[in-house]
Amino acid sequence: MKKNILISAAFAFSIAFLPACNDSSTTKETNTDTTANMDGMNHDMKGEMGEHNQMMTKMDADMKAVKMTGDFDVDFASMMIPHHQSAVDMSEMYLPKAKDEKIKAMAQNIINSQKKEIDELKTLIANHKPSDKKEHTDGGHGKDGHNELMDAMTKMMGSMKTMKMSGDADKDFVTMMIPHHQSAVEMAENEISHGKHVEMKKFAQKVINDQTKEIKEFNDWLKK
Repeated sequence: MKKNILISAAFAFSIAFLPACNDSSTTKETNTDTTANMDGMNHDMKGEMGEHNQMMTKMDADMKAVKMTGDFDVDFASMMIPHHQSAVDMSEMYLPKAKDEKIKAMAQNIINSQKKEIDELKTLIANHKPSDKKEHTDGGHGKDGHNELMDAMTKMMGSMKTMKMSGDADKDFVTMMIPHHQSAVEMAENEISHGKHVEMKKFAQKVINDQTKEIKEFNDWLKK
C-alpha cells in the first residue's frame, strides 16, 4: 500500500513538473525572439539615422552652394531647385521601406511632380530678364528678401536635424516632409511678396497650393 502511494506521488510530481519545464522552454524561446526583434529594430534605427544624417548633410551643402545674385526671382528659383531635389531624394530613400499605400503614393507623386518642377525652374531662370538690381540691393527686396529666403531654409534645417527617428518609415517620412513643405510654402510666399517676374510668381502660387494641400493630408494621416 505504502509502495503504491509513493509511486502515485512520484507520478503526480512528474505531471506537475513537465508543464513547468515546457513553460521555461517557451519563455526562453520568447525571450530569444524578443531579443532578435529588438536587435533588428536597433539595426533599422541605426540605418535610418545614417541615411537621415547623410541626407541632411547633402541638403545643407546643396543649399549653401546656391549663389545669391541680388535678383529675388532668380534667387528664389535657384534656392527652390535644391529644395525640390531634397524632397525627391527623401521620397526615393523612403519608397523601398514604405508600408502605407497612401503615403507611398504621395511620395511617388512628390518625385514625379517635383522633378518636373525642377526642369520648369531651370527654364524660368534661363528665360528670365533681370530687373534693376538696385531695387534688390538697396536694403529693400534684396537684403530683407534674401534674408527671408535663408531664414526659411535655416528654420527647416534646424527642425529636421533635431527630429528623432522612430523606426517607422511611414511616420518618419511624413514627420520630416511636413517642415520641408512648410519652408517651401514660406519661400513661395516671399516670392509673391518680393518677386517681379509674373511666371515665377505663378509658379510660387502653385507651390503654395500643392504643398499646403499635402501638409494637410500628412497631418490628417498622423492624427489617424
